[in-house]
Amino acid sequence: MKVVNSKRLFAGALFSSLVLCAHAQGTGPLAVEDRSLPRQQTPAASPSSTAGASTTISQDGLMVLMQQQQQFEEQMQQLNGQIEELRHELQIMKDAERERYLDLDTRINTLAEQGKTEQPDEQAEGNVDPEADRAAYKAAKDNLVRRDFDAAAKAFEGYLNDFPNGQFRAHAHFWLGQVYSNQNPPQNDKAMAQFQAVVDDYPDHSKAPTSLYALATMQARDGKVSEAKINLHKLIKQYPDASEAGKAKSLLDQLGS
Repeated sequence: MKVVNSKRLFAGALFSSLVLCAHAQGTGPLAVEDRSLPRQQTPAASPSSTAGASTTISQDGLMVLMQQQQQFEEQMQQLNGQIEELRHELQIMKDAERERYLDLDTRINTLAEQGKTEQPDEQAEGNVDPEADRAAYKAAKDNLVRRDFDAAAKAFEGYLNDFPNGQFRAHAHFWLGQVYSNQNPPQNDKAMAQFQAVVDDYPDHSKAPTSLYALATMQARDGKVSEAKINLHKLIKQYPDASEAGKAKSLLDQLGS
């Protein structure tokens, strides 16, 4: 009996020792690895701070987009203004071109259909044969009536060269200006020189106000707006009763006088 009791006591003591060891391992000091490498915990980012940073970035991007949009709108306004100016100038050019062709056709048709003979500007001077003078001018004008502008240009040039004191020089300068402006391609500089010759050399001639208006419209079409305005004002002042004076006022309004 004593032996049995001794065994039971020994077994109980052993069991208690095992329990204590197990408990010591679970709650005891850190392992070697844990003691050599201290644990570092990174604090988690606050949800409120993350949301704030995101909102700041979004607001900055929105401001950049708004500034870019404003710049684009300003550029579009400038471009629209330039387009309107170009449209206005183009319309002026179209109107002047249409009037020029209508005027030329009207005059040519008048010559062709009614067969009217233009009166000489003045009596021929020097040793000029009046009949040869008239025949040369009529030949040039016939080419114009047929709308053979190249032939008409050569004929009028020949007339002005051969008859420096001819009877129809003012008419020849005027029609040569019309011919030059209707050639293909147009010779605008030469045309304006012919109209200017009528205005300067024959200010009292019936073709003077018409030449001055033709000169102003061509200048406006070529972008010489200031020069065109000067000639239009001159036309209105010197030839107030001419039909071209009303056209000059209308063109001045279009040019923004």
